[in-house]
Amino acid sequence: MAGYPANFLFRQDGGRRIEMEFSGDIKSYPEVILEKGREKRLLHGHRWVFSNEITVSLKGFKPGSWVRVVSAKGAYLGLGYVNPNSLIAIRIFCPPGKKPTLGYFRDLLTRANSLRRRIFKDSKVYRLFFGESDGLPGFIVDRYDDVLVYQANTHGISAIEPILVKMLAELFNPRCIVYRNDSSARQLEGLDTDKGIAFGSLTEQGLWVNVDGLWFWVDPIEGQKTGLYLDQRENRKLLKELVKDKRVLDLFCYDGGWSIHAALYGARYVVGVDQSAPALERAKVNATKNGVADRCSFIRADVFDFLKNDQDRFDVIICDPPAFAKNKKALSSAIKGYTDLNRRVMLKLTEGGILITCSCSHHMSETLFHQVLMDASLASGRRFAILEIRGQSPDHPILLGMPETRYLKCFVLHMT
Repeated sequence: MAGYPANFLFRQDGGRRIEMEFSGDIKSYPEVILEKGREKRLLHGHRWVFSNEITVSLKGFKPGSWVRVVSAKGAYLGLGYVNPNSLIAIRIFCPPGKKPTLGYFRDLLTRANSLRRRIFKDSKVYRLFFGESDGLPGFIVDRYDDVLVYQANTHGISAIEPILVKMLAELFNPRCIVYRNDSSARQLEGLDTDKGIAFGSLTEQGLWVNVDGLWFWVDPIEGQKTGLYLDQRENRKLLKELVKDKRVLDLFCYDGGWSIHAALYGARYVVGVDQSAPALERAKVNATKNGVADRCSFIRADVFDFLKNDQDRFDVIICDPPAFAKNKKALSSAIKGYTDLNRRVMLKLTEGGILITCSCSHHMSETLFHQVLMDASLASGRRFAILEIRGQSPDHPILLGMPETRYLKCFVLHMT
């Protein structure tokens, strides 16, 4: 089958490709040798090989094909898949001592789910699989009760996508599996974008899910990302101790996740701001479902325009914008954007107020974001103390040897 690893065999079954077995061994794959001394990151658990770290050009390789990665001294470092047109030339998915059998892939999915069930116990809403951190770079799966939503963001994952979909169906027995192959990551990989239903069916366009006692409407096909932002799940619980009888502003509120938590935790009133009309409609529906519509109002506006024109002050502000730096080239302008945004937000706080401000750009390190906030504080003429520095929810685990898997920074600041 064109585009699929040669060692996976398929048969035809009603026009659908179903895998039969895995055959062959690691040594059957082409070898790519690293430049001298370039193996250190991989030995620490990193899963990316950059184009300037290998001794030969990959131009003759088909995107998504598999290669053995070895050090300059000949030590085997893992099996990976190639994209000759990307700075990230190889992504390691099978470390030394492991073989890419069907059983290996099933084990990755099963272990990932077992970890989430340990963390969230009875909940069936979580990120089930988180790319590199769980062993398959570029593969993301979110679980919304009996609906699974996945993204196949690399050529290597796209090549084995039918296999993974079938495994998800067998392991978790969902009523529906949705594919959201419409991410910017696929565009960077040179892949087509699309979305739809890969397995089963949805009787409605979306579904209600319960996340830690709160209800949210999920639209797996038309919602942003996979339908919900699950990475702030634990951070939102911070509001319980911070918002009682306070005036709260939720910027880039999307479907009202922070807003509804604040209202349920006793905020006097909450204003949510976003420029997406569909997201705000879901926010209003979510607020009504959770019984807090009387204390939540949602405004459709560009956040920068709102901050320039609105005259109110707030006791607690949450600023959770989309990624300003999609790549390293955008980092310089992103720094300016984050600095200006946070300066304006700081000016909206009442004396002694609390600011929860975030960056989900993985190119923006915690150290750099810290500097951005110091610069914004200086420009605003206001001083702050850090109460906490937090990150993404534990169903988005961070590889010890791969800092890129830590993308979310969440600073909790108190105006002194």
